Amino acid sequence: MAFLHRFALVLLGLLLVFNFVRGDPDTTLINKICNGNVYGSGDPYANSVSYILEDMATVTANHPGYDYYTNSPYAEATAYGHAVCNAVLSFTDCGTCVSSAKIQILYNCPNSIGVQMQLQDCRMRYENYPFSE
Repeated sequence: MAFLHRFALVLLGLLLVFNFVRGDPDTTLINKICNGNVYGSGDPYANSVSYILEDMATVTANHPGYDYYTNSPYAEATAYGHAVCNAVLSFTDCGTCVSSAKIQILYNCPNSIGVQMQLQDCRMRYENYPFSE
């Protein structure tokens, strides 16, 4: 009987440890699609893209279900965005993942009119037209 009691306690302890131990989010690049059309640095769309990338990077982790749609407030050249994280991530890990997606967008698809960037634990997209998934 003592053996079963000890075994149950060890098993419970292991379950608690594995429930609370988390690693960093997996930011491995899975897929990227960069629109071949680009905008110039003086283009009003540049401000819209900058706005939504920062908005998605800072708000997605605070949004219910880590699923966030947004658009820029600039009427002359509106950009539309969507970011989502794996629901099992912590708030901090979601924020880290979408920040990594933003960096990878800027590095891999500079000045692209539209981008879809999928990492293992999150994805980010922006376009110059409204969309929904």
